[in-house]
Amino acid sequence: MPGAVPAHVIEGLLEGLRDASWTRKADALREATALLASGELDRGAEDQLGPLILQAAGDLKWEVRKAAALALAEFRHLNSDVPERTLDALLKDSNRWVSQAATRASRRLRSRTDRAKEWPLTEGAQDSTLQHIVARIRQIGLRSMTPARIYDLATEVGERYYRDLAADTAHEIKTLLTPLEGYLVELGRHLSERGTSDATADRHLATALARLQQLAVLVDDLHTYSSPNEAPFAPADLESVIQEAVARGSERARQGGPAVELQIDVPKGVVLDALEQRLIRALANIIANAYQAMPQGGSLVVRARPMGTGFVEVTVADTGHGMTAEQIEHAMERFRSTRKGEGGTGLGLPIAEHIIVQDHGGELSIESSPGEGTKVVVVLPLRREADGE
Repeated sequence: MPGAVPAHVIEGLLEGLRDASWTRKADALREATALLASGELDRGAEDQLGPLILQAAGDLKWEVRKAAALALAEFRHLNSDVPERTLDALLKDSNRWVSQAATRASRRLRSRTDRAKEWPLTEGAQDSTLQHIVARIRQIGLRSMTPARIYDLATEVGERYYRDLAADTAHEIKTLLTPLEGYLVELGRHLSERGTSDATADRHLATALARLQQLAVLVDDLHTYSSPNEAPFAPADLESVIQEAVARGSERARQGGPAVELQIDVPKGVVLDALEQRLIRALANIIANAYQAMPQGGSLVVRARPMGTGFVEVTVADTGHGMTAEQIEHAMERFRSTRKGEGGTGLGLPIAEHIIVQDHGGELSIESSPGEGTKVVVVLPLRREADGE
């Protein structure tokens, strides 16, 4: 109930919010957010915390501004215009983590039962989701908003929510992982120097480091999936792209079993407009999947051919265990990996599809049968459409 928080807890929060250390200030903001969300703070406590949290929203450290944005959404007794005005300013913050946190906080404010439920769809809307909805409705036309169009728009909005979540998750996990690997390496060195290391300790340390590497792969996948393309399209040599993708894909697959016979058949001189590094990543993911489908060895054929209509077709065919019709149907769904126990993230093919279809305007399809291997077919335009620039 309101007022149930002891006075010394409030004093500790106030002290933390006034502290010169940004880490302590950020911790105090997170604790304040939890208490505000619980509804256990009375109006007097909110009146004490409010000015300091508003002040923190202008802090030089982006971590503090981000934490302040999330706290502002939980106030119940401050003048409602004050948090909203501050969040409107944070929505324009130059740091993406701050602006994304402010977007989530704005949504939280609007979802509260004591908030108004109607907002005008104007071009001046600060919330990025509202901006997207306004733009799309203007493109489509309000009278053309059929159920199918509404469904498509809802899907687009859901995808935007997911990408924001993926970006935040990747960032937070990476922040925790970076020092953790160093701690494990230092622990191994310490045990070795003391002469207390043995086979069991070495095995556990090696396993922990391997798991950290799997987490690093997940973070990288989340970052790639959620990151908007910011690089310009440029001419790329298809043969070089595929050779690099094969090298990265085979390395990522970490094949430790029987050898895979590799055949690459790519004509020289094929140049296409592309986001080269992202296209390499997409093809490398497909190739890594092919390697991983052949734990007992097999053959992998990567072939490309111009289609004579302004497109080029790239196929990646393996002789692995193949896929059922149901597995093919769900292959592009996020986190639907069949290799979760082996470090699979379930993002490899969704990333590849996004880069090929959304970024490059191409197509991706899968042909497979259980026990007969899998062929992934990628079709890419050689030139970009003028309206895509």
